[in-house]
Amino acid sequence: MEHKLIEVFVSSFPPSSNDTEQVELEREDQQTVLRDPLPANKPETIAVEEASVESLPAIEVESVLNISSGLTFSCVLIPRFDDHYLTGDITGDLQKWMKEVCISYGWHLDAMTIRPGYMHWVMTVPLTANPAHFMRVTRLQTSQKIFEYYPRFKRKNLSNDFWAPSFSVAAGSQPHSMEDIDNFIRQTRSQQGIF
Repeated sequence: MEHKLIEVFVSSFPPSSNDTEQVELEREDQQTVLRDPLPANKPETIAVEEASVESLPAIEVESVLNISSGLTFSCVLIPRFDDHYLTGDITGDLQKWMKEVCISYGWHLDAMTIRPGYMHWVMTVPLTANPAHFMRVTRLQTSQKIFEYYPRFKRKNLSNDFWAPSFSVAAGSQPHSMEDIDNFIRQTRSQQGIF
C-alpha cells in the first residue's frame, strides 16, 4: 500500500466555503498520514532584578482618577410656540423620556429642570460627542413622544419639531443662570418674530 504525504497549512483566517469543500474532497480521495508530534520546548528561565520600593518613582493616584471619560454640558430648549407650556403630566413624561434617550445613546443625565417656558438639563456625554448631534437627537426623540402622547401640541405646530429652532448649550457642569435663560428665550422669540 502506498502512502501519500499531505502537507496542511494552518491559516489564522476563517476558512471560506470553497476551502472547506476542497478539503472535504481531498479527504475522500486520500488517506491522511499522521506524523509524530513535535517535542515540546522547555520553558526558559529569565533572571529579573528586584528593585527596592524606595528606588521606584512615586505615582500619584489622584491624577489618574481625575481623568474624565466625558464632557459635561448645560442645555436649554424652549417650545416652538410661546403658548405651549410645559406643565402638568408632560413634565413627568419629559423627565422619563430624557432618561431613556440618555441611556439609549450612552449619555448621563446629571440634572434636569422643567419650567412652563423651557426645559433645562445638564448631561455628560462621551469625549467624541458633538453638541449639534446630541441636541438634534434630543429634539427629535422628545418631539416624537410629545406629539404622540400630547396631540394638542401638534394641532398648532405643523412641523415635526416641538422645540424652537434655536438651542443653548454651554460647556461645563454649571447650569445656565436665570439671566442667561431669559436672554436666550428673548433672543429666540425675537428671531421667530414673536416678540
